[in-house]
Amino acid sequence: MTPDLAYYKYSNFLFYLQKWYKCTIFDKKIKYMSKYLADIQNKRFVSGENMFQTVKNKETVSSLLYKYKKRNIITKVRRNVYLPTNPIDGYVDENKYEIGCCSVPDSYIAYHSAMEYYGLQNQVFNRIYISSPKRFRPFEFDFVEYMYAPDKFRTGIMKDPEKNIYVTEIERTIIDCIDRLDLAGGIEELFYNIELIDSVEENKLLSFLSLYDKQVLYQKSGFILSSFKEQLKLSDSFFSDCKEKTGKSIRYLTDKQESKTYIPEWKIYVPQFILSLTNKILLK
Repeated sequence: MTPDLAYYKYSNFLFYLQKWYKCTIFDKKIKYMSKYLADIQNKRFVSGENMFQTVKNKETVSSLLYKYKKRNIITKVRRNVYLPTNPIDGYVDENKYEIGCCSVPDSYIAYHSAMEYYGLQNQVFNRIYISSPKRFRPFEFDFVEYMYAPDKFRTGIMKDPEKNIYVTEIERTIIDCIDRLDLAGGIEELFYNIELIDSVEENKLLSFLSLYDKQVLYQKSGFILSSFKEQLKLSDSFFSDCKEKTGKSIRYLTDKQESKTYIPEWKIYVPQFILSLTNKILLK
């Protein structure tokens, strides 16, 4: 055998040996990675430790989290909260409301996000307001920002019949938004939202107003909802109750610089453009 032929055969041998080695290592990695796949697909909104519950070594857990995230098998929603991705398309199956509720303990969708959930929005925000007993740091996932909103009380919350989503009832959502116009998308957005509601239970509205127990909220609610009296099927007694609880103080619907038109019936100053909105609604 000539030296050149021997060198060729040796080089060829090394090439296939290296190829075999790489394939073997790859197969081992695939088997190692697939070991936890079935178990992972059944886990939702869990910590890294719970995602790999059978692994006792913390360093191994950290290594697995890194590798599975890198391959888009799991994804991080917020600090120490993980979801598996759908193996078909690589995305998570949960919608933004379910992600919001399940990522924060004992939470529910509120304010403008509740309006969006019911399909009553004029504008869709890339922000979800989540109320919970404990304040949390805002987080972002899949181009949606999740923000803390005050947890005023634990009543008037309903569960989605099909998904693990909790959201404020329509009546509570209305009163919450009137109380915090900044979390409602502004006064104009709120008017558009309410315009899409067919009817409400006025006893529930009064119940939530009573829980807040704020004179200014009775004033604001009375003024705003008077534009929707016929549409929402609200009785005269509802507005009488609101007037009885308003007190004698003169207040502002929004800030003083914007609210300059006085409404004697409700002892409240409102922005001029709101009167245009109310007139349009009353003329329908």
